[in-house]
Amino acid sequence: MVNKVCTFCGNEIEPGTGMTYIRKDGNIFNFCSRKCRVNMLKLKRVPRRIKWTREYQNLKRLRKNSESQRQKVEQEGSH
Repeated sequence: MVNKVCTFCGNEIEPGTGMTYIRKDGNIFNFCSRKCRVNMLKLKRVPRRIKWTREYQNLKRLRKNSESQRQKVEQEGSH
């Protein structure tokens, strides 16, 4: 059995739960909850901008790491 991942928030969907939505153009979306489905389809929100999604958390982590590296380079250059 394959574990599905929510298209919006990135969390794993337990077998027997969630919803699969198929658009007319053939794109398949898997949602873990109504909250995720409404945010993506009805409200047309982008997961990168919603703080509780995995995609936002990953981008936040990348930004933090790049800023810390930039600060290290600046400190080394000033000495």
